[in-house]
Amino acid sequence: MRLHRQFRYIHEPLPVDDDAIPVLGHEELVATLRERLVYSHGGTFLISGFRGVGKSTLVLQALSAAASHYRRTGKHELLSVHLNIARKMEGDQLLFAVVRRIFETLDDEGLLKQLPHDVQEALLLAYTRTSLSFKQTQSEGNEHGGTMGFGLQKGPLASVSPTLSLTGRRTSARATEASFLAYSETDVEHDLVRIIQLLGGVQGRTTTRRRRLRLRRRRERRRLLVHPVIVLDEVDKLTDNSEEALGHLETLLGTLKNVLTARGAHFILVAGPDLHDQALRDADRGNGVYESVFSWRMYVPCLWTAPERLVHGLGAARRAELVRMHGPARPMPRNWPMGVTWPGNISSDELHHEPEGLGTLIEYLRFKSRGVPRRLLQELNALVEWDSSGAPMLQVPDEDWQRMLFYGHLESVVSGAVSTDPTNALAPLPIDNDRWRLCGYHVVDWALRSRGRVFTVAEITSDGQLDPLLRVDGPTVTRLLRHLVRSGVLEVASEGDRPDATEYGNPADTRVTYYRLTDAYCRRLAGFAWHSESERADLRLPPPPLTTPWDTTAANLRTPAAADTTGAGGSPLVPSAAVPPVMRLGDRYEALVPIGSGGMGVVYRGRDLRTGEAVAIKLLRRELAVDETMLARFHREARIGMRMRHPNIMHTIEIVESPEHALIMELIEGPVLADVLAEQGALPPEEAARIGKDLGEALRYMDSMSLYRIDIKPSNVVRHATRGAVIVDLGLARALEEAGRQLTQTGVLIGTPSFMAPEQILGREADIRSDLFALGALLYRCLSGRLPHDNISNAASVLYSVVHEDISVDGLPVSPALRNVLRTCLARDPDLRYQKPQDFLAELVATPELRGEAGPQAMPDAG
Repeated sequence: MRLHRQFRYIHEPLPVDDDAIPVLGHEELVATLRERLVYSHGGTFLISGFRGVGKSTLVLQALSAAASHYRRTGKHELLSVHLNIARKMEGDQLLFAVVRRIFETLDDEGLLKQLPHDVQEALLLAYTRTSLSFKQTQSEGNEHGGTMGFGLQKGPLASVSPTLSLTGRRTSARATEASFLAYSETDVEHDLVRIIQLLGGVQGRTTTRRRRLRLRRRRERRRLLVHPVIVLDEVDKLTDNSEEALGHLETLLGTLKNVLTARGAHFILVAGPDLHDQALRDADRGNGVYESVFSWRMYVPCLWTAPERLVHGLGAARRAELVRMHGPARPMPRNWPMGVTWPGNISSDELHHEPEGLGTLIEYLRFKSRGVPRRLLQELNALVEWDSSGAPMLQVPDEDWQRMLFYGHLESVVSGAVSTDPTNALAPLPIDNDRWRLCGYHVVDWALRSRGRVFTVAEITSDGQLDPLLRVDGPTVTRLLRHLVRSGVLEVASEGDRPDATEYGNPADTRVTYYRLTDAYCRRLAGFAWHSESERADLRLPPPPLTTPWDTTAANLRTPAAADTTGAGGSPLVPSAAVPPVMRLGDRYEALVPIGSGGMGVVYRGRDLRTGEAVAIKLLRRELAVDETMLARFHREARIGMRMRHPNIMHTIEIVESPEHALIMELIEGPVLADVLAEQGALPPEEAARIGKDLGEALRYMDSMSLYRIDIKPSNVVRHATRGAVIVDLGLARALEEAGRQLTQTGVLIGTPSFMAPEQILGREADIRSDLFALGALLYRCLSGRLPHDNISNAASVLYSVVHEDISVDGLPVSPALRNVLRTCLARDPDLRYQKPQDFLAELVATPELRGEAGPQAMPDAG
């Protein structure tokens, strides 16, 4: 797409009357601010909005329009004074800067010499009083020294000869001290108010009203009147959403209140949305500093239609240029000779042709710019190239087109969640709408940067993850994540309200919903990272390995759904064949894709980079890593897991502390028992009995190691092809010697309610018999196809039923012997259960379902 020749890169606030790019918006706000400047004698205005939305450009355009009005009426000359106050300063420093800047601006624009002599003297005096005084001191010193000695010279004629050495040093020091002249804050405040009055022609001495009017008319006929407008820009960098910084600014405004409310000058503070919120809260109090200082407030919203206006405006400017160069398009006469050029006119096709894919470009620019003109122009500038004749054009390379299709598709997804309708109940005001839409983009960015890692809402809303100016809360993020799930961008790794969720009793809620980026989006992002260094930086992707590209074979990635392979307008989104790892741990292990999740963390399929072997990696949830109790329990699971050498218990290889807490474990291939039950329902009695036998052998081994309280439930059991049922989670296991040490507060529930023994719920000490109760509940689930007490809806009622009601096994379709085994395991009184796992195994093996089968043996200890 060719651009008009007046196009130029814009790296600064858009200059007034510049034809390089079209006006992107805010015309009504410019007119409103102009009216406030023209039809008022003074006041302090607050112009607020998010960074980069064009606040400075809006102020410049309004000042230019107001200055034209002042010159046209001939009453005053508008003087624009700009100060950047991005750094912290005291009241006297700001006043000094304003006085000096007024004097310098008057001199630069040639207005100072047009003022009356007395006004010039007053300005020069105030300027001089704000100057620095320098004191320089210099000192010099000379230092001399000498040494004398005697030396013995060897030889036939030995003799003694004297030696003499002299030293000297000259030092010079100079010190310069700079300080303001004796000029207090009260003095400069008085001078500034007086300067404003003198520039506006206000007489200082007391006279009668008639004489004042006569003198005023006489002065207005013969002297220049100046109306200063002082713009204090970059206030948002000074506050930075910090309570301490906002407090300092409030003190500063209170100190300068007399100046900011003086008649004859306007002050414009250009700030962020945090100051907008603070001013509203202050107004609610009824007698605050902001309410008394700011006579008017304006919020500058994000420019959500700027991409359309920019692209179509550039196209219109190019067409206008063609008309100026060649004249208007006229149809070629029917009898015009074939092969002869129609002279002097541009063809109608060239004048009205729009490049293919212009809509995708606009959607891409909207996603990347987020309503911020500064970001919009940065993205546009990156696509502009200049031909040999110096003509600009928009050029999109082939490798970037797929990236644009991808982000254009995401823009349609985000727009579906954050409506721009002004009647939107979720965003009734412009600032609410901006926060809602920006929150949508930020959440999508967070999800893309996760690279397929499983995450929770709490991780997104934790400190430092999202811009605090957005005022994001958990329900808002949850609503956006659910929309991304429906759109196919995310998938739910596990639901937080599942009935077999483990309670850990920690302050952080462990019953949460886990989300992750879908495999299709992971592949596409990885493909972009290969070709774009900027995308890799934006997405915070690690560089691909130098030896081999990112591999997908070990990750066992799923094929993307057909709905995920099209972008905006049905354009195909070509997925990449590579995907980066979720995380690299200790320069040895890579986490690839999640295979399970629980209350403490998420388990990923991983790879040992040294051996190439597949491993399982359990990452502790980030918000739990700061909880000392959960961290201690995580380390305890690692110590116990590294001791395990049994085919029905997963072995832990090592624990890694960096960059996050992780357990490296052997990878047990096979379906999770919970998934099997969800798909098949009840299992055949023989199959359920074999599972019970495998887990009973694991309990016998644990008991021999003086370990107990394993969180036995279907989601913690994997069915291996040769090893049978394998316990893959030891998060709750404890050693007998730890029985007296508590990792949680007394009375806090630890375990899975549907599989907990009554003594655990009552807060009594648990032992291996509690694990046998959990094993009985698991077998009941396998044989009946439902959880014990599954007819109860809430957790509190389930806990009550476990303590006070027996679990009936009479209706199970099994042999009486197996039914008796289950009844003994599920006894509410621990003394009525099997006291040891071997007792359980002896009766289980004797049942018809398992009669004559042998069990696996424990693996020998390493070393």
